[in-house]
Amino acid sequence: MKLKKVIGAAAAGFCASWALISFAAVKKVFSVMFPHWYPHDYCTMMRYKELPAPVKRRSLDFFSGENKLKGYVYGEENTKGLIVFSHGILSWHEDYLSGILELVRLGWTVFAYNNTGMADSEGKDARGLVQGVLDLNAALDCVNADESLRKRRKFLLGHSQGGYSVCAVLNMRTDVAGVVSISGFNAPMEVTRELGSLEYGRAFAMFVYPMVKLFYKIRFGRYSDLSAVKGINKSNTPVYIMHGISDTYVNFYGSALINHKKMIKNPRVKYKELDYESRTGHEDMFISLAAKQYTKTIDEKVRAAELEYNTDDKYKLPAEVLDGIYSGTDRVKASEVNKELFSEINRYFSRLV
Repeated sequence: MKLKKVIGAAAAGFCASWALISFAAVKKVFSVMFPHWYPHDYCTMMRYKELPAPVKRRSLDFFSGENKLKGYVYGEENTKGLIVFSHGILSWHEDYLSGILELVRLGWTVFAYNNTGMADSEGKDARGLVQGVLDLNAALDCVNADESLRKRRKFLLGHSQGGYSVCAVLNMRTDVAGVVSISGFNAPMEVTRELGSLEYGRAFAMFVYPMVKLFYKIRFGRYSDLSAVKGINKSNTPVYIMHGISDTYVNFYGSALINHKKMIKNPRVKYKELDYESRTGHEDMFISLAAKQYTKTIDEKVRAAELEYNTDDKYKLPAEVLDGIYSGTDRVKASEVNKELFSEINRYFSRLV
């Protein structure tokens, strides 16, 4: 009997120690996966400061929790309606600038902001995928308090983490007229487990899953299990779910929101499998075929340099090599918008005005 107690105590101690170690490891992984992210200098995306012609925008900052987020209003003179844009993880709204300007050209006002810990917004890190929902909720409070924007009919557009956020925020809002979700997932834990399995193996991902879930619960409290499907079903808001058929990052056949059709009961939801020529992945649907072909030539130069210097991280290449590749890049050409996609978004929102 005494031996059993000793073994039991040892087992309990081992489990407790492993749980503490696992939790500490999860916390460390989160700090690595969701750092404070800054825009890269070496990229092909168009930037506001580099636009060939000046574009008017108004700064509109707001707080999400204790952090001040940077927001910008584009096309404020337009009267069609207001689109609030939520970007993907480890990016900022200017990565989608050509699309934002296309929506402005089509007659919309767009409020785009940078999430917690992204670019010029405050936050020591990005905190996790749920933070995107909280930031979007704060952004909607911000536009409701703005004299120029509050009376406009509000629509939501999001990509990747933003594609999740624009649907999950419907758990908390009743003032949204319509939603377009692109490349979104249903729930943070689903996509985290999926990506963890790819990176570390299925067995390890399943083993640390409880610790990740506990970490989310501690960090986000009652918001930790917000799902896109629950928001869609709760709100009865019109939602258009789009997803690239070859997306393996938010897997089209896995964690992707479009793969949860059987769970969605809202009759006002429609779906579109994105299958543009050579643009069927996670994010390439935003640009034209010509832009995709042009950026491919830049990517090939980068890959050749990586092979020469025996690295798979372009930011470990010598600065002079990267300067040589990117100095002559035509970012306007590389960011040419996929007009077919944005015409579809425009038609969908226009029917709801």
